[in-house]
Amino acid sequence: MSPPAMRGMLHAYGRKAIGISFIGGLTATLAFYFGYVQPRHNKYEEFFKSYDPYTRMREICAQNKKYMHTCPDELAKLYEEKGKPIHSA
Repeated sequence: MSPPAMRGMLHAYGRKAIGISFIGGLTATLAFYFGYVQPRHNKYEEFFKSYDPYTRMREICAQNKKYMHTCPDELAKLYEEKGKPIHSA
């Protein structure tokens, strides 16, 4: 004789809901990672391959003098006097 159809119905529904929630959460996490995080990470990597902060600092210092209040007048010269290497692109 088969068990009544009403027996264990709440537990079966709960197990099904937990499974669907887990699969939905995993899908949303993967979609967010591959759709948002990974492309952004790749863009940052591409940008910083050719980015030279010293060149950018020289460009900023060459602009209006009040653009950056802490900008030294001759940044490259100061670094060379201290013996620090300056990397150029």
